[in-house]
Amino acid sequence: MMRIVFGAFAGVFAAAFAAASPAQAQQRAALELHGGINVPTFDIADAAKAGPSFGGGLALQLTPKVWLFGEADFGSHGGADLPGGGTGPDVDVSHFMGKVGYTVFRSADGKLAFLVNLGAGAMRFKVDGAESGNTYFAINAGGKLTYAVASRLDLVLSPQGDIAFTDEDILGTTNAWVWPVSAGVRVRF
Repeated sequence: MMRIVFGAFAGVFAAAFAAASPAQAQQRAALELHGGINVPTFDIADAAKAGPSFGGGLALQLTPKVWLFGEADFGSHGGADLPGGGTGPDVDVSHFMGKVGYTVFRSADGKLAFLVNLGAGAMRFKVDGAESGNTYFAINAGGKLTYAVASRLDLVLSPQGDIAFTDEDILGTTNAWVWPVSAGVRVRF
């Protein structure tokens, strides 16, 4: 499953770069690095607490308003409190998403912008003590608020919502909702 996801990311970016002229690709490509918190909600919150995350991604601006993203986030979650006392095992959750973003607002000076994004990919859940993790198909929706602090450097605030379609026998739910909220930087090339 992970090879398919990574192969799809690589194929989409290769096609997008090939479609753009060399000058466009250089001006419109970007690397994003961020850190923040991942917040599990609904049934998965019974197994894991909110925890820190870090991640990054590649972006390609296809038009003045349309972006293509390939992103990965890695979160560590402490085990949730158990009814009889103590806590459950820690859970690491990895998010791998391909996204399309659309800029809905840009300030007159071009420094401040907000885009909404939708995407799909995979989420991997690794419970502490288990030999291996489980990977599931996932969807994504979110936004990115950016502020240009230099000609090629933006600050980014990014609330996202990721939903994995999971196996209830393994994770206790058929859909695991995890919300990565992060801040970071985007370097444009």
